[in-house]
Amino acid sequence: MIIAMDLGATEIKVAPVNNGKMGKTLKVPTNADGGAQAITQALHRAVALIPEKAEGLAVATAGTVDEKACKITFATQNLPGMTGFDFRRFFANAFPVSVINDAHAALLGEMYFGAGKKLLDKRVAMLTLGSGVGGAYWKNGSLCADQSNDFARFGHVTLKRNGRKCTCGKLGCVETYLSGRAMHRDAAKLGIEGSAFDTNCCDVPANAIFLARIRQYLAAALKKINALCPFDAVIIGGGAADWMGDCFGKVTAGIGYRVIRASLGNDAGLYGAWAHWQEENNV
Repeated sequence: MIIAMDLGATEIKVAPVNNGKMGKTLKVPTNADGGAQAITQALHRAVALIPEKAEGLAVATAGTVDEKACKITFATQNLPGMTGFDFRRFFANAFPVSVINDAHAALLGEMYFGAGKKLLDKRVAMLTLGSGVGGAYWKNGSLCADQSNDFARFGHVTLKRNGRKCTCGKLGCVETYLSGRAMHRDAAKLGIEGSAFDTNCCDVPANAIFLARIRQYLAAALKKINALCPFDAVIIGGGAADWMGDCFGKVTAGIGYRVIRASLGNDAGLYGAWAHWQEENNV
């Protein structure tokens, strides 16, 4: 049995994988506001949710990673204090560990098991809209990554010069406009109560304004991303994409690009982490 894990800023998801079949997803809060100590305690709690003896751990994590060293080489303030974190050492070499960036994992999961299965020969970009915004890019039948595994950080492409301050230290990043946190803040400023993506959102003036802004931000972001990494289709996933519910089509309508909703939902990272573990261990 392999444990698949997705470490995000809001929650840590784990699921057992037996004979290639993924079991029920379990979650614990990341408690990222408490810094590295709180996050590492949450990691222990997450693994303890699965009582069976594990033969390996497949991790997808926010941040820039060194896959060979199983380390986070750079983490924004979404995971404070986690720069330099060594997963292999933390788990005391108890079992083989693989580590991949969470957005890269999400795209890998969608390409092999979800919305991208029929797009393996295409150029595909991915945006994961969660506590932050992750990015990944597929071309020539494989995931694209550079030596630093920092490729396709679409969430930190500049959307607006001198715009909102990002957790990475820059101004105007895509993440500051399209992350779940940013959307919740913008909705609150408009006085929206309940879900900003209510099924009848276009019938309420404040919701309609909010929806138009998100569409505008997304269109501008995809234009910049397409200039950097030309794509035939873009898959959008993450918790904020799930939050859009039935309004997803209204948000993406008329943008001018082929936009596909992630079919694995918020579990795409777990599937991708498992796929990456297989690749790393020649399974």
